[in-house]
Amino acid sequence: MRITRANLGKLVRELAAFGSTIVAPRSQGGYTDFAPILSLDDADLSRVNTRRSIKQFFFPASEPILAFSVSGKDVTLEQADPPKPAKTVILGSRPCDAASLPVMDKVFAWDYNDKFYLDRRAATTVVSISCTDCDECCFCTGLGLAPDSTQGSDILLTPLSENEYLVEACSDKGRELAEAHKGLFDKGEGDKAAACKRATAKLPKPMDLAKIKTWLDAHFEDSLWKDISLKCLGCGCCTFICPTCHCFDIVDEPSGDRGVRRKNWDSCQFAQFTLHASGHNPRADRAARWRQRIMHKFKYYVDRFGPRSCVGCGRCIRECPVQMDLKDQLRRIENLQG
Repeated sequence: MRITRANLGKLVRELAAFGSTIVAPRSQGGYTDFAPILSLDDADLSRVNTRRSIKQFFFPASEPILAFSVSGKDVTLEQADPPKPAKTVILGSRPCDAASLPVMDKVFAWDYNDKFYLDRRAATTVVSISCTDCDECCFCTGLGLAPDSTQGSDILLTPLSENEYLVEACSDKGRELAEAHKGLFDKGEGDKAAACKRATAKLPKPMDLAKIKTWLDAHFEDSLWKDISLKCLGCGCCTFICPTCHCFDIVDEPSGDRGVRRKNWDSCQFAQFTLHASGHNPRADRAARWRQRIMHKFKYYVDRFGPRSCVGCGRCIRECPVQMDLKDQLRRIENLQG
């Protein structure tokens, strides 16, 4: 199918009229981030990528998971069920962001079904846009993805011109959305490869991920970790903007005889993340913490679930205050394996 930009604008208005919250990239104060829109004119679909990922709409940075009150030795739960999420459409995510969702799905529906995440996932439709350009930080092709990958997208739009998109419905949710608004779509085809040619030409060649995994399997202890972590400040920026990082802490916040139990993002790059009550810290230095970041994404997650916990969006490179470059470090590891 195809859709014109004018009809895409009508689709936004129709979805909003039917009660959906629409979020899309918006440019404000020099940054582009996802935010609610009421009109397509509010969205900026031209940027290579947003500063932050769509993770926040499924796994918020901070959220209450229950409320309680205390009377003597008795504790009463006042709110223990997750709130029903609003029906949401994410418009304009890039294929790398969409590809992060199947990665996160495996974590939040593995040994326990996390209803907070899964209910939001079920209530959200992801309409992604293929990349027609990239920057020096992007490396999705290095990890086997592409500017027009469909993983995780419910609908993928590929720009054929300034005023027209090729439309691929990639899931039942995507097909249901297209069917519900079928008057806005036309039959048609398009050349995705040609539309994404500029981005594809600039992106890096595929890495040998098997070589990287083989090296990691055998080099938990290695001088490389200290060498490549020397610049790291331990700020955790890379983990917070990463679409697949999912570590969190749970804290109780009492106020008098009432309180809230809250789930907050946490980071393996923080010194206190693995600090034991005894005072022992199994990852006492930055080398150990940086090793954990790479091992988690390219070994531990692979051992448990199969794919990598990285989609090559480049945010960790783009936003790092000291220019730590994950893709260059992975190439180095690949070359070490020979």
